[in-house]
Amino acid sequence: MTHIRIALVALVLAAPASPLAAQTGEALIKKAGAAPAVASPTFAAPKTLDYKVAWDITVGPKDPGDAVEGYKVPANFFTMTDAERVPRKFVHLAIIVHGTATQSLLTNEAYKAATGKDNPNVALLTALHDAGVQVIVCGVALINRKVPRDKLLPFVKVSSSATMARAILHAQGYGTFVP
Repeated sequence: MTHIRIALVALVLAAPASPLAAQTGEALIKKAGAAPAVASPTFAAPKTLDYKVAWDITVGPKDPGDAVEGYKVPANFFTMTDAERVPRKFVHLAIIVHGTATQSLLTNEAYKAATGKDNPNVALLTALHDAGVQVIVCGVALINRKVPRDKLLPFVKVSSSATMARAILHAQGYGTFVP
């Protein structure tokens, strides 16, 4: 009986912190962005339209061991455009992070030091970045939430504010949405 308990504890400790943590790259984007397939849409996505979409991600998890749900939205957009066979060269995505989600942009080490838990967002954020998603954080949120800029994931861009990030992206042709 003791051996069984030890084996169960070992399995639990070896399991990934999040169901998404075991996957990386495109597989992780497909898993995080999974949605039911819609057969033969009658308002189909044009294949050569330039899609420029940005989302405000403001809500962090209630428990620091949980992932930010909003990060699944750009993954879902990739899933939808892939399903409609829109080439990725026409899909330009960005996320603007502020509010309680700001801390989720920390490296795993910094996040763990701040919360006591591993950062469950690193894998998906990295996969999204690798797929071309701009990850932008509000500089004011960094200051107000005391999130150290030098501890951010290396690909995170810092804007003076979320409003300025929205204005820049809008001038570049992006539509900005809230998940």
